[in-house]
Amino acid sequence: MSSQSGELSLLLISANVGSLFEQPDHLMTPWLNQFCSKVSREEPDFVALHCQEVGGKTYQTGMKYVQGFVDVLLKSPELSEYSRVRGFIDEDHEDRQEFTALGSVYLVHSRVADAALWDFSGSRFHPIADKEVKSGNLQADAFHKKLKYPPDFFKEYPWSRKGHIITRWRLRNRVVDIVNVHLFHDASNLESVSQCPSIYVANRCRALRHTLKKLRECGLPEAPLFIFGDFNFRTDLHGIVKHSFPNVEAVSQMKKTDGGKEEVVKLEYRDPGQETPVLTLEKKCFVLRDGLPSDLRKEWKQFDKEMEQFRQDLFEQEIEFPPSYPFSEDPGVTDAYMTTRTPSWCDRVLYNETAKELVAKAVGTEYGLMGTDAEMGDHKPVCMTVRLPAVTTVAIESDDSSLMTTHASNNGNNVAYTANSAGEPSAKRVCPGC
Repeated sequence: MSSQSGELSLLLISANVGSLFEQPDHLMTPWLNQFCSKVSREEPDFVALHCQEVGGKTYQTGMKYVQGFVDVLLKSPELSEYSRVRGFIDEDHEDRQEFTALGSVYLVHSRVADAALWDFSGSRFHPIADKEVKSGNLQADAFHKKLKYPPDFFKEYPWSRKGHIITRWRLRNRVVDIVNVHLFHDASNLESVSQCPSIYVANRCRALRHTLKKLRECGLPEAPLFIFGDFNFRTDLHGIVKHSFPNVEAVSQMKKTDGGKEEVVKLEYRDPGQETPVLTLEKKCFVLRDGLPSDLRKEWKQFDKEMEQFRQDLFEQEIEFPPSYPFSEDPGVTDAYMTTRTPSWCDRVLYNETAKELVAKAVGTEYGLMGTDAEMGDHKPVCMTVRLPAVTTVAIESDDSSLMTTHASNNGNNVAYTANSAGEPSAKRVCPGC
């Protein structure tokens, strides 16, 4: 995948790594092997690895494995040609107001002469020339924007580790925004099946729109944006039940809460006159009597609807792969799903319209799962490989060699990113051929 004549080849990976830190003995090594092999095969100019749930659910103890995870990445012989590294790993779980458990690691190949990262405090690009991974409390760092979603966005779990990390890069004179995101999950199958859209869909929509708003509030000109992570988009369970079992009867099992109220704790969907349920649902139980469809994409992709809310703002390659979650975490099992949740395309790589125009011109773009035949935890990483077309650059008069004017073909028009006196790029339309 090495680029040609000024192209910029990207490998973008979304990976919820919670399982790795909960079961490091049997998951860490195969996961890292799959990642290093993927990078070695593709040899992109730039690798962006976006991790969610760093440290796992029991992050108080799981965080001790993070440094070893990073060390293997930095010292891997397969990655030796990536001479510049930047990483941002939010490890400070004691800061409950800000902790997101997000980790973003970026690798720049030695053949990329121009690589710079945006300083949100100084409002300028800074060239990078070494390897540095920042961890712990990241609040004082100026080279990214980290945000944990407000607690009222998901009132059932006000201390949820959900949020985003924003970075802006200049690579081969092309400005690109890269965002790591983790949205809210479906806490209970019983709530998910009750209506469409569920309350969880509304929570995710609110959070993602908040992230897009924060991007605009950065005050920077629009650039190609790639936003990828665990969006937690779920297949519509309410719709699946109506479509697959139109004539079933729902039998509820109730239980009294501590407050004396009765609540549903189990639903069994039965064919008329039958005792054996075709589907059993509990808060974290999803069991089909006859098993999952053999081709989940063919049967259930129609119920993957959450992207529809953003079709004016965000875009995605055609999904030709099975759901990325929830894969079995059992040793030796690589392709079976757990009976906890509806299999869903939680992990995605999305992009804005500016990036869409570039992706449309790219040749050989790929979008799929990583580690399909390996033990990777409950989430299989989702990868997008793309070659962005070359741009022409003209240096402007400045004492700072990192300030450039970039002309990039954009829907038949040209867009110029021109650095102002502070080093901030400002976009303007220019005539074709300028």
